[in-house]
Amino acid sequence: MKKRSLVSPLLPVGVLLILLPIFTFMTLDRLERQKEFFTQQLLEKGTALIRTFEAGTRTGMFTMRWGAPRIQAMVFETALQPEVVYVMIVSREGKILAHSDMDQVGQDMGDMPRPEDLSPDPGRILYRIKPSDEEGEVFEVYKRFVPVRREGMHRGRMRAMQMMHDEDLPRENPEGQESRDWSRPYLENQRNDLPDPAEHYIFAGLSMKKERLAKERFLKETLFRGLFWFILGCAGMIALLAFQAYRAARASLTQVKAFSDQVIQNMPSGLVTMDRENRITSMNQAARDILGPDLTRPFPEMTDLIREMESSQKQVNKDMNLEIAPGRRVFLDVTASPVRAFENEITGYVFLFRDLTQISELKKQVETNRRLAAIGKLAAGVAHEIRNPLSSIKGFATYFGKRFEKNEDDRETALIMVKEVERINRSITQLLEFAKPLAVEKKDVDLREMIDHSLKLIHHDLEQKGIKTEVAVDTARTLIHTDGDRMNQVLLNLYINAVAALEKGGTLAVSVKDTDRKDGVEIRVRDNGTGIDEAFLDQIFDPYVTGRPTGTGLGLSIVHRIIENLGGNIRVESKKGRGTCFIINLPVS
Repeated sequence: MKKRSLVSPLLPVGVLLILLPIFTFMTLDRLERQKEFFTQQLLEKGTALIRTFEAGTRTGMFTMRWGAPRIQAMVFETALQPEVVYVMIVSREGKILAHSDMDQVGQDMGDMPRPEDLSPDPGRILYRIKPSDEEGEVFEVYKRFVPVRREGMHRGRMRAMQMMHDEDLPRENPEGQESRDWSRPYLENQRNDLPDPAEHYIFAGLSMKKERLAKERFLKETLFRGLFWFILGCAGMIALLAFQAYRAARASLTQVKAFSDQVIQNMPSGLVTMDRENRITSMNQAARDILGPDLTRPFPEMTDLIREMESSQKQVNKDMNLEIAPGRRVFLDVTASPVRAFENEITGYVFLFRDLTQISELKKQVETNRRLAAIGKLAAGVAHEIRNPLSSIKGFATYFGKRFEKNEDDRETALIMVKEVERINRSITQLLEFAKPLAVEKKDVDLREMIDHSLKLIHHDLEQKGIKTEVAVDTARTLIHTDGDRMNQVLLNLYINAVAALEKGGTLAVSVKDTDRKDGVEIRVRDNGTGIDEAFLDQIFDPYVTGRPTGTGLGLSIVHRIIENLGGNIRVESKKGRGTCFIINLPVS
Protein backbone atom coordinates (compact mmCIF):
# COMPACT_ATOMS: atom_id res chain seq x y z
CA MET A 1 0.00 0.00 0.00
CA LYS A 2 1.40 3.37 -0.98
CA LYS A 3 2.00 5.61 2.01
CA ARG A 4 0.73 9.16 1.69
CA SER A 5 3.42 11.84 2.05
CA LEU A 6 3.19 13.97 5.21
CA VAL A 7 4.66 17.06 3.47
CA SER A 8 3.09 18.66 0.43
CA PRO A 9 5.59 19.28 -2.40
CA LEU A 10 4.08 22.81 -2.76
CA LEU A 11 5.10 23.74 0.78
CA PRO A 12 8.77 24.58 -0.09
CA VAL A 13 7.56 26.77 -2.97
CA GLY A 14 5.19 28.58 -0.61
CA VAL A 15 7.99 29.13 1.89
CA LEU A 16 10.17 30.67 -0.83
CA LEU A 17 7.33 32.91 -2.01
CA ILE A 18 6.88 34.19 1.55
CA LEU A 19 10.52 34.60 2.57
CA LEU A 20 11.79 36.13 -0.68
CA PRO A 21 9.55 39.27 -0.61
CA ILE A 22 10.28 39.78 3.09
CA PHE A 23 14.03 39.69 2.65
CA THR A 24 13.81 41.81 -0.53
CA PHE A 25 11.76 44.48 1.26
CA MET A 26 14.14 44.50 4.24
CA THR A 27 17.17 44.85 1.96
CA LEU A 28 15.65 47.68 -0.11
CA ASP A 29 14.51 49.48 3.04
CA ARG A 30 18.04 49.37 4.48
CA LEU A 31 19.47 50.63 1.20
CA GLU A 32 17.00 53.52 1.11
CA ARG A 33 17.79 54.47 4.71
CA GLN A 34 21.50 54.40 3.95
CA LYS A 35 20.97 56.54 0.86
CA GLU A 36 19.07 59.11 2.92
CA PHE A 37 21.85 59.10 5.51
CA PHE A 38 24.57 59.68 2.93
CA THR A 39 22.52 62.46 1.26
CA GLN A 40 21.91 64.17 4.58
CA GLN A 41 25.58 63.88 5.51
CA LEU A 42 26.76 65.40 2.21
CA LEU A 43 24.10 68.10 2.41
CA GLU A 44 25.29 69.09 5.87
CA LYS A 45 28.90 69.18 4.66
CA GLY A 46 27.97 71.34 1.64
CA THR A 47 25.81 73.68 3.75
CA ALA A 48 28.59 74.15 6.28
CA LEU A 49 31.09 74.80 3.50
CA ILE A 50 28.93 77.43 1.76
CA ARG A 51 27.94 79.23 4.98
CA THR A 52 31.58 79.26 6.08
CA PHE A 53 32.59 80.66 2.70
CA GLU A 54 29.89 83.35 2.90
CA ALA A 55 30.98 84.30 6.39
CA GLY A 56 34.61 84.55 5.31
CA THR A 57 33.66 86.58 2.26
CA ARG A 58 31.51 88.89 4.35
CA THR A 59 34.34 89.48 6.81
CA GLY A 60 36.90 90.01 4.07
CA MET A 61 34.77 92.42 2.12
CA PHE A 62 33.93 94.74 5.01
CA THR A 63 37.05 94.51 7.13
CA MET A 64 39.85 93.86 4.64
CA ARG A 65 38.41 95.64 1.60
CA TRP A 66 38.11 92.51 -0.55
CA GLY A 67 37.00 92.63 -4.11
CA ALA A 68 36.53 90.04 -6.86
CA PRO A 69 40.22 89.01 -6.97
CA ARG A 70 40.24 88.26 -3.27
CA ILE A 71 36.97 86.35 -3.52
CA GLN A 72 38.44 84.34 -6.41
CA ALA A 73 41.50 83.53 -4.26
CA MET A 74 39.24 82.42 -1.44
CA VAL A 75 37.28 80.20 -3.86
CA PHE A 76 40.52 78.60 -4.96
CA GLU A 77 41.71 78.05 -1.37
CA THR A 78 38.35 76.66 -0.29
CA ALA A 79 38.40 74.09 -3.12
CA LEU A 80 41.69 72.73 -1.77
CA GLN A 81 39.89 71.16 1.19
CA PRO A 82 39.47 67.38 1.15
CA GLU A 83 36.37 66.05 -0.60
CA VAL A 84 35.72 69.46 -2.29
CA VAL A 85 35.76 69.08 -6.05
CA TYR A 86 35.03 72.70 -6.98
CA VAL A 87 33.52 75.93 -5.72
CA MET A 88 32.11 78.56 -8.05
CA ILE A 89 29.97 81.68 -8.07
CA VAL A 90 27.58 82.05 -11.00
CA SER A 91 25.26 84.81 -12.11
CA ARG A 92 21.59 84.15 -12.62
CA GLU A 93 22.19 83.96 -16.35
CA GLY A 94 24.74 81.19 -15.87
CA LYS A 95 27.98 83.18 -16.33
CA ILE A 96 30.77 81.93 -14.08
CA LEU A 97 32.10 84.84 -12.00
CA ALA A 98 34.51 82.93 -9.78
CA HIS A 99 35.70 79.31 -9.97
CA SER A 100 38.28 77.13 -8.28
CA ASP A 101 39.52 76.39 -11.79
CA MET A 102 40.70 79.76 -13.13
CA ASP A 103 40.15 78.61 -16.71
CA GLN A 104 36.42 78.40 -16.07
CA VAL A 105 36.02 82.05 -15.06
CA GLY A 106 34.04 83.98 -17.61
CA GLN A 107 32.61 80.83 -19.19
CA ASP A 108 28.94 79.90 -19.29
CA MET A 109 27.76 77.13 -16.95
CA GLY A 110 26.40 74.48 -19.29
CA ASP A 111 24.13 72.75 -16.77
CA MET A 112 22.77 75.80 -14.98
CA PRO A 113 19.61 74.86 -13.07
CA ARG A 114 16.38 76.12 -14.53
CA PRO A 115 14.93 79.31 -13.06
CA GLU A 116 12.19 77.35 -11.33
CA ASP A 117 14.90 75.19 -9.70
CA LEU A 118 16.64 78.30 -8.26
CA SER A 119 15.41 79.95 -5.11
CA PRO A 120 16.03 83.69 -4.39
CA ASP A 121 15.65 82.91 -0.69
CA PRO A 122 19.15 83.26 0.77
CA GLY A 123 18.39 80.76 3.51
CA ARG A 124 17.31 77.88 1.30
CA ILE A 125 19.91 75.22 0.44
CA LEU A 126 19.38 73.13 -2.69
CA TYR A 127 21.30 70.10 -3.96
CA ARG A 128 21.57 67.80 -6.89
CA ILE A 129 23.74 64.86 -8.05
CA LYS A 130 25.40 65.43 -11.40
CA PRO A 131 27.76 63.30 -13.48
CA SER A 132 31.46 64.08 -13.63
CA ASP A 133 34.18 62.80 -15.95
CA GLU A 134 36.79 62.60 -13.19
CA GLU A 135 34.69 61.78 -10.13
CA GLY A 136 31.94 59.77 -11.71
CA GLU A 137 29.29 61.66 -9.71
CA VAL A 138 29.42 64.93 -7.75
CA PHE A 139 27.10 66.01 -4.97
CA GLU A 140 26.43 69.64 -5.78
CA VAL A 141 25.04 71.99 -3.11
CA TYR A 142 23.94 75.49 -4.16
CA LYS A 143 22.12 78.53 -2.87
CA ARG A 144 21.85 82.22 -3.51
CA PHE A 145 25.14 83.96 -2.71
CA VAL A 146 24.65 86.61 0.01
CA PRO A 147 27.99 88.03 1.22
CA VAL A 148 26.41 91.07 3.04
CA ARG A 149 23.57 91.75 5.46
CA ARG A 150 21.76 95.06 5.30
CA GLU A 151 19.89 94.64 8.57
CA GLY A 152 21.64 95.87 11.72
CA MET A 153 24.64 97.65 10.08
CA HIS A 154 25.52 101.23 10.88
CA ARG A 155 25.23 103.38 7.77
CA GLY A 156 28.39 105.33 8.47
CA ARG A 157 30.33 102.17 8.97
CA MET A 158 28.97 100.81 5.75
CA ARG A 159 29.89 103.95 3.89
CA ALA A 160 33.42 103.92 5.30
CA MET A 161 33.88 100.34 4.33
CA GLN A 162 32.62 101.11 0.84
CA MET A 163 35.08 103.98 0.47
CA MET A 164 37.94 101.70 1.44
CA HIS A 165 36.61 99.19 -1.02
CA ASP A 166 36.45 101.78 -3.77
CA GLU A 167 40.03 102.78 -3.27
CA ASP A 168 41.11 99.18 -3.69
CA LEU A 169 39.19 98.47 -6.93
CA PRO A 170 40.81 98.82 -10.37
CA ARG A 171 39.62 101.68 -12.54
CA GLU A 172 40.31 100.38 -16.02
CA ASN A 173 40.59 97.03 -17.75
CA PRO A 174 43.74 96.06 -19.66
CA GLU A 175 42.28 97.40 -22.89
CA GLY A 176 41.71 100.73 -21.25
CA GLN A 177 37.95 100.30 -21.00
CA GLU A 178 36.18 100.93 -17.78
CA SER A 179 35.29 97.73 -15.91
CA ARG A 180 33.17 97.17 -12.86
CA ASP A 181 33.92 94.60 -10.17
CA TRP A 182 30.94 92.13 -9.94
CA SER A 183 31.16 92.41 -6.13
CA ARG A 184 30.69 96.27 -6.05
CA PRO A 185 26.89 96.15 -6.03
CA TYR A 186 26.95 94.42 -2.65
CA LEU A 187 28.71 97.52 -1.18
CA GLU A 188 27.03 100.19 -3.26
CA ASN A 189 23.52 99.02 -2.44
CA GLN A 190 23.78 98.87 1.31
CA ARG A 191 21.46 101.81 1.69
CA ASN A 192 17.87 100.87 2.11
CA ASP A 193 16.70 103.22 -0.59
CA LEU A 194 18.73 101.51 -3.28
CA PRO A 195 17.56 98.50 -5.29
CA ASP A 196 18.74 94.94 -4.45
CA PRO A 197 22.20 93.97 -5.57
CA ALA A 198 22.76 91.52 -8.45
CA GLU A 199 21.42 87.96 -7.98
CA HIS A 200 24.36 85.49 -7.80
CA TYR A 201 24.51 81.84 -6.78
CA ILE A 202 27.27 79.82 -5.17
CA PHE A 203 27.83 76.17 -6.11
CA ALA A 204 29.96 73.68 -4.13
CA GLY A 205 30.73 70.27 -5.64
CA LEU A 206 31.56 67.53 -3.12
CA SER A 207 33.27 64.26 -3.99
CA MET A 208 31.13 61.15 -3.53
CA LYS A 209 34.01 58.64 -3.65
CA LYS A 210 33.92 57.87 0.07
CA GLU A 211 30.17 57.74 0.08
CA ARG A 212 30.19 55.60 -3.04
CA LEU A 213 32.72 53.19 -1.47
CA ALA A 214 30.73 53.19 1.76
CA LYS A 215 27.55 52.64 -0.21
CA GLU A 216 29.09 49.75 -2.14
CA ARG A 217 30.42 48.26 1.08
CA PHE A 218 27.09 48.75 2.76
CA LEU A 219 25.30 47.30 -0.28
CA LYS A 220 27.53 44.23 -0.23
CA GLU A 221 27.12 43.86 3.50
CA THR A 222 23.37 44.33 3.26
CA LEU A 223 23.06 41.88 0.39
CA PHE A 224 25.33 39.43 2.19
CA ARG A 225 23.31 39.71 5.38
CA GLY A 226 20.05 39.50 3.50
CA LEU A 227 21.30 36.52 1.52
CA PHE A 228 22.67 34.94 4.69
CA TRP A 229 19.40 35.26 6.57
CA PHE A 230 17.46 34.22 3.52
CA ILE A 231 19.62 31.12 3.10
CA LEU A 232 19.45 30.49 6.84
CA GLY A 233 15.68 30.74 6.80
CA CYS A 234 15.42 28.50 3.74
CA ALA A 235 17.91 26.06 5.27
CA GLY A 236 15.92 25.98 8.48
CA MET A 237 12.70 25.36 6.62
CA ILE A 238 14.33 22.75 4.38
CA ALA A 239 15.87 21.10 7.44
CA LEU A 240 12.45 20.98 9.06
CA LEU A 241 10.90 19.52 5.93
CA ALA A 242 13.81 17.10 5.55
CA PHE A 243 13.43 16.01 9.16
CA GLN A 244 9.75 15.39 8.67
CA ALA A 245 10.44 13.55 5.42
CA TYR A 246 13.18 11.55 7.18
CA ARG A 247 10.81 10.52 9.94
CA ALA A 248 8.17 9.54 7.41
CA ALA A 249 10.71 7.66 5.28
CA ARG A 250 12.14 5.94 8.34
CA ALA A 251 8.72 4.84 9.50
CA SER A 252 7.90 3.63 5.99
CA LEU A 253 11.26 1.88 5.72
CA THR A 254 10.72 0.20 9.07
CA GLN A 255 7.35 -1.09 7.92
CA VAL A 256 8.75 -2.26 4.58
CA LYS A 257 11.72 -3.94 6.29
CA ALA A 258 9.48 -5.68 8.81
CA PHE A 259 7.18 -6.83 6.01
CA SER A 260 10.08 -8.03 3.83
CA ASP A 261 11.67 -9.82 6.80
CA GLN A 262 8.40 -11.59 7.50
CA VAL A 263 8.02 -12.53 3.84
CA ILE A 264 11.60 -13.83 3.59
CA GLN A 265 11.47 -15.76 6.85
CA ASN A 266 8.11 -17.38 6.07
CA MET A 267 8.57 -18.10 2.38
CA PRO A 268 8.49 -21.83 1.57
CA SER A 269 11.69 -21.70 -0.45
CA GLY A 270 15.15 -21.48 1.08
CA LEU A 271 17.09 -18.21 0.76
CA VAL A 272 20.81 -17.80 1.44
CA THR A 273 22.92 -14.68 0.84
CA MET A 274 26.70 -14.58 0.62
CA ASP A 275 29.35 -11.85 0.31
CA ARG A 276 32.25 -11.63 -2.11
CA GLU A 277 34.46 -13.67 0.28
CA ASN A 278 31.97 -16.58 0.03
CA ARG A 279 30.80 -16.09 3.61
CA ILE A 280 27.14 -16.77 4.43
CA THR A 281 25.55 -13.53 5.63
CA SER A 282 21.91 -14.55 6.10
CA MET A 283 19.54 -17.53 5.90
CA ASN A 284 15.78 -17.75 6.22
CA GLN A 285 13.97 -20.40 8.21
CA ALA A 286 13.31 -22.64 5.21
CA ALA A 287 17.04 -22.66 4.38
CA ARG A 288 17.87 -23.65 7.97
CA ASP A 289 15.34 -26.49 7.81
CA ILE A 290 16.79 -27.77 4.53
CA LEU A 291 20.54 -27.23 5.01
CA GLY A 292 20.75 -27.29 8.80
CA PRO A 293 20.87 -24.46 11.36
CA ASP A 294 24.65 -24.58 11.88
CA LEU A 295 25.75 -23.90 8.32
CA THR A 296 28.56 -21.31 8.27
CA ARG A 297 30.40 -22.13 5.03
CA PRO A 298 28.88 -22.85 1.63
CA PHE A 299 28.88 -26.28 0.04
CA PRO A 300 31.44 -26.84 -2.73
CA GLU A 301 28.62 -27.06 -5.25
CA MET A 302 27.51 -23.53 -4.25
CA THR A 303 31.07 -22.25 -4.71
CA ASP A 304 31.08 -23.78 -8.19
CA LEU A 305 27.90 -21.84 -8.99
CA ILE A 306 29.59 -18.61 -7.85
CA ARG A 307 32.48 -19.19 -10.23
CA GLU A 308 30.02 -19.87 -13.01
CA MET A 309 28.16 -16.63 -12.24
CA GLU A 310 31.41 -14.64 -12.24
CA SER A 311 32.28 -15.97 -15.68
CA SER A 312 28.80 -15.58 -17.21
CA GLN A 313 27.82 -12.38 -15.33
CA LYS A 314 24.22 -13.57 -15.05
CA GLN A 315 22.03 -15.80 -12.91
CA VAL A 316 22.38 -19.58 -13.01
CA ASN A 317 19.72 -22.23 -12.50
CA LYS A 318 20.73 -25.80 -11.71
CA ASP A 319 19.67 -28.96 -9.93
CA MET A 320 22.04 -29.86 -7.10
CA ASN A 321 22.41 -33.05 -5.07
CA LEU A 322 23.97 -31.99 -1.76
CA GLU A 323 25.22 -34.22 1.04
CA ILE A 324 24.26 -32.10 4.03
CA ALA A 325 25.17 -34.78 6.56
CA PRO A 326 26.74 -38.27 6.52
CA GLY A 327 24.17 -40.53 4.91
CA ARG A 328 21.73 -37.70 4.19
CA ARG A 329 21.41 -36.05 0.80
CA VAL A 330 18.95 -33.51 -0.53
CA PHE A 331 18.05 -32.75 -4.11
CA LEU A 332 17.60 -29.00 -4.69
CA ASP A 333 16.42 -26.80 -7.53
CA VAL A 334 18.76 -23.82 -7.09
CA THR A 335 18.61 -20.38 -8.71
CA ALA A 336 21.74 -18.30 -7.98
CA SER A 337 22.03 -14.65 -8.89
CA PRO A 338 24.67 -11.94 -8.28
CA VAL A 339 23.71 -8.93 -6.18
CA ARG A 340 24.76 -5.74 -7.96
CA ALA A 341 25.28 -2.27 -6.50
CA PHE A 342 26.45 1.05 -7.94
CA GLU A 343 28.00 0.91 -11.42
CA ASN A 344 26.91 -2.73 -11.80
CA GLU A 345 29.51 -3.92 -9.27
CA ILE A 346 28.87 -7.35 -7.74
CA THR A 347 28.67 -7.08 -3.93
CA GLY A 348 27.34 -10.53 -3.09
CA TYR A 349 25.26 -13.49 -4.18
CA VAL A 350 21.79 -14.81 -3.40
CA PHE A 351 20.69 -18.44 -3.61
CA LEU A 352 17.02 -19.35 -3.87
CA PHE A 353 16.23 -23.06 -3.75
CA ARG A 354 13.49 -25.64 -3.24
CA ASP A 355 13.84 -29.07 -1.69
CA LEU A 356 12.89 -31.55 -4.43
CA THR A 357 14.15 -34.64 -2.60
CA GLN A 358 10.72 -36.19 -2.08
CA ILE A 359 9.56 -35.10 -5.52
CA SER A 360 12.69 -36.58 -7.08
CA GLU A 361 12.22 -39.86 -5.25
CA LEU A 362 8.57 -39.98 -6.23
CA LYS A 363 9.51 -39.31 -9.86
CA LYS A 364 12.05 -42.09 -9.71
CA GLN A 365 9.54 -44.48 -8.17
CA VAL A 366 6.90 -43.56 -10.73
CA GLU A 367 9.38 -44.01 -13.57
CA THR A 368 10.59 -47.32 -12.11
CA ASN A 369 7.05 -48.60 -11.65
CA ARG A 370 6.21 -47.56 -15.17
CA ARG A 371 9.19 -49.41 -16.57
CA LEU A 372 8.50 -52.46 -14.40
CA ALA A 373 4.87 -52.57 -15.46
CA ALA A 374 5.83 -52.37 -19.14
CA ILE A 375 8.50 -55.04 -18.72
CA GLY A 376 6.11 -57.26 -16.78
CA LYS A 377 3.58 -57.22 -19.57
CA LEU A 378 6.26 -57.96 -22.12
CA ALA A 379 7.78 -60.71 -20.00
CA ALA A 380 4.50 -62.63 -19.67
CA GLY A 381 4.18 -62.96 -23.44
CA VAL A 382 7.84 -63.66 -24.14
CA ALA A 383 8.19 -66.31 -21.41
CA HIS A 384 5.26 -68.29 -22.74
CA GLU A 385 6.65 -68.29 -26.29
CA ILE A 386 10.16 -69.31 -25.18
CA ARG A 387 9.28 -72.16 -22.76
CA ASN A 388 7.75 -74.44 -25.37
CA PRO A 389 10.85 -74.45 -27.67
CA LEU A 390 13.05 -74.86 -24.60
CA SER A 391 11.20 -78.07 -23.64
CA SER A 392 11.84 -79.50 -27.10
CA ILE A 393 15.52 -78.49 -27.00
CA LYS A 394 15.95 -80.05 -23.56
CA GLY A 395 14.30 -83.29 -24.75
CA PHE A 396 16.53 -83.61 -27.83
CA ALA A 397 19.62 -82.79 -25.76
CA THR A 398 18.73 -85.54 -23.28
CA TYR A 399 18.11 -88.00 -26.16
CA PHE A 400 21.44 -87.27 -27.79
CA GLY A 401 23.17 -87.55 -24.45
CA LYS A 402 21.90 -91.09 -23.94
CA ARG A 403 22.41 -92.13 -27.59
CA PHE A 404 26.02 -91.03 -27.67
CA GLU A 405 26.71 -92.08 -24.13
CA LYS A 406 29.88 -93.93 -25.14
CA ASN A 407 31.25 -90.85 -26.95
CA GLU A 408 32.53 -88.67 -24.13
CA ASP A 409 32.69 -85.41 -26.10
CA ASP A 410 29.20 -85.74 -27.54
CA ARG A 411 27.75 -86.69 -24.16
CA GLU A 412 29.46 -83.69 -22.53
CA THR A 413 28.04 -81.39 -25.20
CA ALA A 414 24.55 -82.76 -24.64
CA LEU A 415 24.82 -82.21 -20.86
CA ILE A 416 25.95 -78.61 -21.39
CA MET A 417 22.93 -78.04 -23.59
CA VAL A 418 20.65 -79.44 -20.88
CA LYS A 419 22.23 -77.19 -18.18
CA GLU A 420 21.94 -74.07 -20.32
CA VAL A 421 18.30 -74.86 -21.08
CA GLU A 422 17.66 -75.27 -17.34
CA ARG A 423 19.41 -71.94 -16.65
CA ILE A 424 17.24 -70.24 -19.27
CA ASN A 425 14.21 -71.90 -17.76
CA ARG A 426 15.08 -70.55 -14.32
CA SER A 427 15.41 -67.05 -15.76
CA ILE A 428 12.02 -67.42 -17.41
CA THR A 429 10.56 -68.65 -14.12
CA GLN A 430 11.91 -65.52 -12.39
CA LEU A 431 10.60 -63.39 -15.22
CA LEU A 432 7.15 -64.95 -14.93
CA GLU A 433 7.21 -64.48 -11.19
CA PHE A 434 8.15 -60.85 -11.74
CA ALA A 435 5.39 -60.36 -14.32
CA LYS A 436 2.52 -62.03 -12.52
CA PRO A 437 0.61 -60.35 -9.67
CA LEU A 438 2.52 -60.70 -6.41
CA ALA A 439 0.51 -62.13 -3.57
CA VAL A 440 1.49 -61.28 0.01
CA GLU A 441 0.21 -62.80 3.23
CA LYS A 442 0.79 -60.56 6.23
CA LYS A 443 0.97 -61.97 9.74
CA ASP A 444 2.81 -61.24 12.97
CA VAL A 445 6.49 -62.03 12.53
CA ASP A 446 9.23 -61.95 15.17
CA LEU A 447 11.63 -59.31 13.87
CA ARG A 448 14.79 -60.73 15.44
CA GLU A 449 14.04 -64.28 14.30
CA MET A 450 13.37 -63.06 10.75
CA ILE A 451 16.80 -61.41 10.54
CA ASP A 452 18.61 -64.37 12.11
CA HIS A 453 16.87 -66.82 9.76
CA SER A 454 17.77 -64.76 6.67
CA LEU A 455 21.44 -64.64 7.74
CA LYS A 456 21.52 -68.43 8.24
CA LEU A 457 20.49 -68.90 4.61
CA ILE A 458 23.67 -67.11 3.49
CA HIS A 459 25.88 -68.38 6.35
CA HIS A 460 27.94 -70.72 4.12
CA ASP A 461 28.85 -67.91 1.67
CA LEU A 462 29.76 -65.58 4.55
CA GLU A 463 32.13 -68.13 6.08
CA GLN A 464 33.69 -68.91 2.74
CA LYS A 465 34.74 -65.23 2.29
CA GLY A 466 35.42 -64.54 5.96
CA ILE A 467 32.80 -61.82 6.09
CA LYS A 468 31.83 -60.54 9.54
CA THR A 469 28.23 -59.74 10.38
CA GLU A 470 26.92 -57.01 12.66
CA VAL A 471 23.29 -56.93 13.80
CA ALA A 472 21.75 -54.00 15.73
CA VAL A 473 18.04 -54.09 16.55
CA ASP A 474 17.12 -50.83 18.28
CA THR A 475 13.35 -50.96 18.45
CA ALA A 476 10.73 -51.48 21.13
CA ARG A 477 8.84 -53.78 18.81
CA THR A 478 9.08 -57.54 19.10
CA LEU A 479 6.54 -58.48 16.45
CA ILE A 480 5.84 -56.78 13.18
CA HIS A 481 2.86 -57.36 10.90
CA THR A 482 4.22 -58.29 7.48
CA ASP A 483 4.87 -61.20 5.11
CA GLY A 484 7.84 -63.05 6.66
CA ASP A 485 8.59 -65.24 3.60
CA ARG A 486 8.64 -62.27 1.24
CA MET A 487 10.88 -60.30 3.63
CA ASN A 488 13.27 -63.29 3.83
CA GLN A 489 13.38 -63.24 0.02
CA VAL A 490 14.13 -59.46 0.08
CA LEU A 491 16.88 -59.75 2.68
CA LEU A 492 18.43 -62.79 0.99
CA ASN A 493 18.69 -60.94 -2.33
CA LEU A 494 20.34 -57.98 -0.60
CA TYR A 495 22.78 -60.28 1.24
CA ILE A 496 23.76 -62.03 -2.02
CA ASN A 497 24.51 -58.66 -3.66
CA ALA A 498 26.53 -57.58 -0.61
CA VAL A 499 28.58 -60.80 -0.57
CA ALA A 500 29.33 -60.35 -4.27
CA ALA A 501 30.55 -56.77 -3.63
CA LEU A 502 32.65 -57.62 -0.55
CA GLU A 503 36.24 -58.69 -0.60
CA LYS A 504 37.55 -61.28 1.82
CA GLY A 505 37.32 -60.01 5.38
CA GLY A 506 34.59 -57.42 4.74
CA THR A 507 31.62 -56.53 6.95
CA LEU A 508 27.90 -56.98 6.45
CA ALA A 509 25.81 -54.90 8.88
CA VAL A 510 22.08 -55.15 9.46
CA SER A 511 20.35 -52.54 11.65
CA VAL A 512 16.72 -51.93 12.62
CA LYS A 513 15.22 -48.84 14.28
CA ASP A 514 11.87 -47.15 14.62
CA THR A 515 10.94 -44.45 12.11
CA ASP A 516 9.44 -41.08 12.89
CA ARG A 517 6.10 -42.59 12.03
CA LYS A 518 4.70 -44.69 14.86
CA ASP A 519 3.69 -47.52 12.56
CA GLY A 520 6.97 -48.23 10.77
CA VAL A 521 10.53 -49.52 11.08
CA GLU A 522 13.68 -48.79 9.09
CA ILE A 523 15.87 -51.71 8.05
CA ARG A 524 19.37 -50.98 6.75
CA VAL A 525 21.60 -53.51 4.98
CA ARG A 526 25.07 -52.03 4.66
CA ASP A 527 28.40 -53.31 3.36
CA ASN A 528 31.83 -51.81 2.95
CA GLY A 529 32.42 -53.32 -0.46
CA THR A 530 33.20 -51.89 -3.87
CA GLY A 531 30.13 -49.71 -4.01
CA ILE A 532 28.03 -48.68 -7.02
CA ASP A 533 28.80 -46.03 -9.59
CA GLU A 534 26.59 -42.93 -8.98
CA ALA A 535 25.57 -42.80 -12.64
CA PHE A 536 24.21 -46.36 -12.24
CA LEU A 537 22.10 -45.70 -9.12
CA ASP A 538 18.98 -44.48 -10.95
CA GLN A 539 18.71 -47.80 -12.82
CA ILE A 540 19.54 -50.15 -9.94
CA PHE A 541 15.97 -51.46 -9.62
CA ASP A 542 15.35 -51.83 -13.35
CA PRO A 543 15.02 -55.45 -14.68
CA TYR A 544 18.10 -56.96 -16.31
CA VAL A 545 20.34 -54.22 -14.95
CA THR A 546 23.20 -55.83 -13.09
CA GLY A 547 26.83 -55.21 -12.30
CA ARG A 548 27.76 -58.89 -11.99
CA PRO A 549 28.66 -61.04 -15.00
CA THR A 550 26.62 -63.98 -13.67
CA GLY A 551 23.61 -61.98 -12.43
CA THR A 552 20.21 -62.02 -14.10
CA GLY A 553 19.35 -58.42 -13.20
CA LEU A 554 15.98 -59.41 -11.73
CA GLY A 555 16.88 -59.75 -8.06
CA LEU A 556 16.62 -56.06 -7.08
CA SER A 557 13.61 -55.58 -9.36
CA ILE A 558 11.81 -58.32 -7.44
CA VAL A 559 12.96 -56.79 -4.12
CA HIS A 560 11.56 -53.43 -5.16
CA ARG A 561 8.29 -54.99 -6.18
CA ILE A 562 7.91 -56.95 -2.93
CA ILE A 563 8.58 -53.87 -0.76
CA GLU A 564 6.14 -51.89 -2.85
CA ASN A 565 3.44 -54.54 -2.39
CA LEU A 566 4.09 -54.53 1.36
CA GLY A 567 3.33 -50.79 1.39
CA GLY A 568 6.90 -49.64 2.03
CA ASN A 569 9.73 -48.10 0.01
CA ILE A 570 13.37 -48.87 -0.59
CA ARG A 571 16.27 -46.65 -1.63
CA VAL A 572 19.98 -47.04 -2.03
CA GLU A 573 22.96 -44.90 -0.99
CA SER A 574 26.34 -45.78 -2.42
CA LYS A 575 29.65 -44.35 -3.57
CA LYS A 576 32.25 -46.06 -5.65
CA GLY A 577 34.81 -47.73 -3.37
CA ARG A 578 32.99 -46.76 -0.15
CA GLY A 579 30.28 -49.42 0.12
CA THR A 580 26.53 -49.61 -0.33
CA CYS A 581 23.55 -49.20 1.98
CA PHE A 582 19.97 -50.32 1.16
CA ILE A 583 17.35 -48.57 3.32
CA ILE A 584 13.89 -50.13 3.70
CA ASN A 585 11.04 -48.23 5.32
CA LEU A 586 8.41 -50.81 6.18
CA PRO A 587 4.98 -50.28 7.70
CA VAL A 588 4.38 -52.88 10.40
CA SER A 589 0.85 -52.16 11.72
